[in-house]
Amino acid sequence: MQILDYLNQKKVDMVPKTPHPLLHSSYTFKSNYAFGLAVLVYGAKEQLPITTEYFSSILDSLQIDSNTQKKLEAQVHNHFDLKIQEVFRSISTKDEQYCFIADLLRLTHFGMISNVYASELVEGYMQVFNFSNTEKNFIKSFTDIGCQIYEEKQKQNSSYIDTKEDSAIRMYHYFTETGFEISSSILSYIYPDFSLDTTVKSLILEDGKLHHITSNTYIDGPVLVSNASTLLFEHASVWVNGPIKSDYGKIIIKNSDIHIINTMDDYAIFIENSPSFCIENSKIDCENHCAALFQKSGHLKIQQSIITNTSGQYAITFLGTVANINTTNFSNCGNGAIKNLSTQEFFLASCQFMDCQSIHGGAIYSNSKVSSTIYNCQFTNCHAKYIGGAVYFAQLRYGQSVIQCNFENCTPTDSVLFNNYECNEN
Repeated sequence: MQILDYLNQKKVDMVPKTPHPLLHSSYTFKSNYAFGLAVLVYGAKEQLPITTEYFSSILDSLQIDSNTQKKLEAQVHNHFDLKIQEVFRSISTKDEQYCFIADLLRLTHFGMISNVYASELVEGYMQVFNFSNTEKNFIKSFTDIGCQIYEEKQKQNSSYIDTKEDSAIRMYHYFTETGFEISSSILSYIYPDFSLDTTVKSLILEDGKLHHITSNTYIDGPVLVSNASTLLFEHASVWVNGPIKSDYGKIIIKNSDIHIINTMDDYAIFIENSPSFCIENSKIDCENHCAALFQKSGHLKIQQSIITNTSGQYAITFLGTVANINTTNFSNCGNGAIKNLSTQEFFLASCQFMDCQSIHGGAIYSNSKVSSTIYNCQFTNCHAKYIGGAVYFAQLRYGQSVIQCNFENCTPTDSVLFNNYECNEN
């Protein structure tokens, strides 16, 4: 028994431990997701220690607390009919469904669950998700290769790995060529170290459709989104040799890194005649070639992101309607971080500004006649040549305010926060 326990533990130690791509989902979603997986684990007649240990490792990667984990077995046996409906309602997007099925398959492989029971259960889930035969074949085959390659890497069997990697790439190409998409974060979770770099000459989107970029991509030319088309960068690392422009189109950047390797334009991204522009959990690195964003219309939403290494102009110049920027870091902004010219509302909260400098308003220059609020922000090493080391307000009378902000090593020290209207009154 001690030998079997040792071998089982060694198998658990060998399985891939990668961040779960759905880690940042809501607690309710993750709880339902965990229950769906628990049906496989606790619905079987027997649970080997290796199965429950690997199951626990998945739940830990989702940051499911121990109390919730302990309740799962009883919920499967006592509240199955109610809870399974919540699972189906929660796991609704294709990426969520692909990841869920892959976790079931990985549990079967690494947890040593009965293949007969597991295959019937997985097939049932895929029917509920309305998977096509192409989706079924891809997710099962791709996950199987990912598991096998991980094990062969431990044995350093390079010839086997090369053959299987080629097969995985062919699978992915067939999957996407037949009209399906899967994010790079899901791919790399199913198959650690899977990499598929794409190179395109330029990107001109004018067909009115939604286009995804979900892998490492090099764009050797400009990007133009127009005619009601939408470009979604999601779980991608992108290098662009040129500007990104939207004119009567829409651009969304989520969980991605955008690197500007060269451009003759003043801004990396130019938004015009668009209802909105969104950056979430992403990084824009201008590599000191240009500023990050000029938005002429619509709403702006930036959260949990990084804007860095900008030059020439303020990193963001906003002339649209409403801007909401929160939990975002601005660093090394060579000519200021934000120039606010909004027409309805400007709200900035819980952001950090480091090493930003300009002539007036080292980090922020605001000249808007509408409500502008800067709340709970940190300014460090921000400098203005003349006045407004961190923030410069051209007008106070319309409700501009700075609340609970900290300023460290910002100059000029006598005008770290400067308001032109207030100064003219005195």
